[in-house]
Amino acid sequence: MARHPEVSEQQIIDAGLALEKRGKRPNAGAIRVQLGDRGGLARIKSIWESYQNNRDEPLYPSARSDLSFDALPSAYADEAELLIDKVSQAMKNMAVAAYGDAQSLFERRLKSLEANHAASITHYQESEQSAVDCVEKLEDDLDEIQNERDSLAEQNAKLMIENAELRGKLYASKE
Repeated sequence: MARHPEVSEQQIIDAGLALEKRGKRPNAGAIRVQLGDRGGLARIKSIWESYQNNRDEPLYPSARSDLSFDALPSAYADEAELLIDKVSQAMKNMAVAAYGDAQSLFERRLKSLEANHAASITHYQESEQSAVDCVEKLEDDLDEIQNERDSLAEQNAKLMIENAELRGKLYASKE
């Protein structure tokens, strides 16, 4: 004997509708959480999908089921078919126009992004060049300082030699 389902079909549908009212997309997991973690996911999914498939209604429901399009008078059917063709063509034209508009919008956004990135790259290249210029200037300054240091060290060595010679002469003259 099979056990009774933990939640009814109506409870599953009500939970899905409650999620839709809150602006959330109902799926089996979300509905199960809405039900307090009760019910099997596979059963919830099948019931919700079945409900969604059955709730989609035609754009214009037929009020009379005893008539069909083929049973209409030929003049009326011809006019209706002409109208259907025009509406169909208008819908195709609208789809093509919407696609064209979306494509041009995408291209404008892409160009804008490319321009922004190009400006950023130019800024980074200028910053990099500025850093290179600063490093080169600092290296030149360092070379000058090292040359001056070497010159001063050489001058100091000469002075020390002269000082030693003068001390020697002074010492010799004292004796």
